[in-house]
Amino acid sequence: MSSYDPQRNPNKDAVAPSKRKGKTKLIIILLAVVLVAITTFMLWPSNISRQEAQNAAVSHVGGGTANRADFDFEGLQRVWSVEVFYNGLVHEVYVSRRTGNVVRMEVDRWD
Repeated sequence: MSSYDPQRNPNKDAVAPSKRKGKTKLIIILLAVVLVAITTFMLWPSNISRQEAQNAAVSHVGGGTANRADFDFEGLQRVWSVEVFYNGLVHEVYVSRRTGNVVRMEVDRWD
């Protein structure tokens, strides 16, 4: 019969750290990093002003009147969504807030 001697085997009572706790901490850290990155991305100031976006949209359409320009997203890209009226059509022009380039355009009839 053997008896337990803590001096001889001190790690016998030690509880091994759970692998699950380590993975949970890693996931929480990764989520925090992603959250900080997204917040920074959302709050980062744009290089292109509303007026510059409207001018770029009217120029891209070839004329007309820019009715409104709103902050929007095209995928993960921050854009100005500019509505341009020209020749009885409504052109929805998406202008990058970072570069000023037209990202996409949609055309609808104005009824």
